[in-house]
Amino acid sequence: FDFRLPGVTSMSADTHKYGHATKGTSVVLFKSSDLQHASYFSYSHWSGGLYITPTLAGSRPGALIACAWAALVSIGESGYQQRAQVIVEAARRIADAIKSIDGLKLMTQNPSIVVCFTSDVFNIYRLKDTMSKMGWSLNPLQQPAAVNICVTENIDVDEFLQDLRSAVNEVHASISIPQQKMGGTETIYKTIKMLPPAAVEFAMHRFTDASLAP
Repeated sequence: FDFRLPGVTSMSADTHKYGHATKGTSVVLFKSSDLQHASYFSYSHWSGGLYITPTLAGSRPGALIACAWAALVSIGESGYQQRAQVIVEAARRIADAIKSIDGLKLMTQNPSIVVCFTSDVFNIYRLKDTMSKMGWSLNPLQQPAAVNICVTENIDVDEFLQDLRSAVNEVHASISIPQQKMGGTETIYKTIKMLPPAAVEFAMHRFTDASLAP
């Protein structure tokens, strides 16, 4: 996947993720300078003089850029290759194990970083909340309902799979209890399905307002 493919006109990467840089830096490459111009912002009538910036962000902290450069140089190409191999092998071990866990359905057959799975037996969000109690962070997905885990080189695959099997057994047991109450992520996503999109957007805005309040 690169510029040799006719439909690829730009590529981007967040260096703060698998690049091990501090948050706040990303890299974008354009196939041509004409395409790059789409990211420019310019204003020729500003009272402060002619203004143009290559990104919408305007002023950017040089310290974050320096940290990203230091991370890239210190780890190096071979270091990233070694980390990539460890991550891919771990992701595929997890994927292979999920295939054999009763109640789970793998959605990424040959993962490289992200392993996504769902269930046709129970509400997958209930498993997500159960794993959260065990200290694991699974990301909830929708349309269809699913979860994923972003694998890093620090993951203990054996421990994760042990906890995953235990959590699946716990969820299996919970769905057999009559009148089991919903809660957590399961409640949130079942509720938003019954609401119009505008109402959901309104609630999301109000939630963000509350998180930013002093």
